[in-house]
Amino acid sequence: MKLFALSDLHLAHVVDKPMTVFGDKWKNHTLLIEEFWHELVSDDDVVILGGDISWAKNLDEALPDLQFIDRLPGQKILLRGNHDYWWTSLKKMYELCEQEDMNTIHFLRNNALRFGSFLIGGSRGWLLPSDDEFTGQDQKIFDRELIRMQLSLDEMKAQIKRGNGGLTPVFVMHYPPISPNGEGSAMSELLSQAEIPLCVFGHIHHKLPYYLTSPLLDQVRYVLTSADQVNFKPVLLGEDGIISDFDNTISTD
Repeated sequence: MKLFALSDLHLAHVVDKPMTVFGDKWKNHTLLIEEFWHELVSDDDVVILGGDISWAKNLDEALPDLQFIDRLPGQKILLRGNHDYWWTSLKKMYELCEQEDMNTIHFLRNNALRFGSFLIGGSRGWLLPSDDEFTGQDQKIFDRELIRMQLSLDEMKAQIKRGNGGLTPVFVMHYPPISPNGEGSAMSELLSQAEIPLCVFGHIHHKLPYYLTSPLLDQVRYVLTSADQVNFKPVLLGEDGIISDFDNTISTD
């Protein structure tokens, strides 16, 4: 089983939100995602979608985007991004999946999911205190996200204990938990303390060289998977519990 990740799909099958307003690179981006996905991913694989999945504002609008995802090969793990306004309770989302016979979609929310030898946890994250635009209101949200991160990490720890080890933990975030200058945060500290070897994130749509190097900070590898930053190709994170070698810079040529 291979584990992939791709963030910021920004699907809009029924919502009028053409991504080309953000540049020509986004032209026919849904088709590009579909083509590369079929080229790289098999039905035996798992793909993490790290937020900003759909521009929909409610579940009814999101349904065509979710059906598109469900039809693609493999199992999919969805995490909420800052633009996923359609996201609601786990109960309602899983009820929709059951109702519409979407059997390949799973949701990360204060929990952890096991697929093969990989154990995946995740949380949305937030703007970092080191950001110039960080406010007092951001601090409140940041603190809540720390609690959610810890809930997911605790569930990962419990599952590893129940399984007597043998699982490779991977953590997913929408916002980067480290700064573009290589500074850590309270969020990255939680990951280091939990001995998470790999954290994938999205949200970033402009060139920030440090992120593109897939940096290793305090024994955690951080991999950017925003769709436009990886040419709309799912990023191979590992296979059969073994994490890929990210020592080289991701090419975006």
